[in-house]
Amino acid sequence: MNKNSDGSDSRKEGLEPVIDSNSKILILGSLPGDISLSAHEYYANPRNHFWWILTCIHDEPIATDYESRLGFLHRNGIALWDVLKAADRKGSLDSNIRSPVVNNLEGLILKYPQIRTCGLNGTKAWGLFNRYWRRHHAFSTGSIQACCLPSSSPVPGRNVKSFEEKVQAWRKFLVLAT
Repeated sequence: MNKNSDGSDSRKEGLEPVIDSNSKILILGSLPGDISLSAHEYYANPRNHFWWILTCIHDEPIATDYESRLGFLHRNGIALWDVLKAADRKGSLDSNIRSPVVNNLEGLILKYPQIRTCGLNGTKAWGLFNRYWRRHHAFSTGSIQACCLPSSSPVPGRNVKSFEEKVQAWRKFLVLAT
C-alpha cells in the first residue's frame, strides 16, 4: 500500500467478482469503499442503498448476513464486480480516485458468456467503463447492453436522486434485463 503524506494508506485493492454460471446481469461499481474493503463484502456500508433497492424491487427482505445476500444475488442471476481492480484513493469517495488499474472485464465476459446486461452503479463507474471498456467488441456490437444507473451511494452529489427515484430506475433496468 502507498502512504499519504499524513501516513494513511491510499492504495486500494478491489474485491473478487461475485458471479456464477446463472448470472445474466452484471452490476459494476467503481471501487468498493473502505467499509466494504475492510469487511471483504460488496456494499457493506449500512448507509449504502444497494441492498435496500434490491429489497424493494424484489419485494423480498434481504438478510443482513453476507452469505444470505450472496444467495439472493445468485438466485436472481445478478453478478457484482467493479470497473477498477485498484487505485490510489484517500477515503471512499470516487472523486478521490487516482492512478486507476482496470479489472479484466474481457476475461470475465469470456468465462461467463451468459452475461447479457451490464449496469454501471453511478456516474464514476459509467465514466470509467466508457473510458476503458465501451469499445470492447461485446459492448460495441450490442451483444451486451450497458446502462448507467443512479449510484446506490447515500453521499450527496451532482446527480443525486431520491431513494424512490433510484428504486424506479434500478427496477426499470432489472425488468428490461430479465
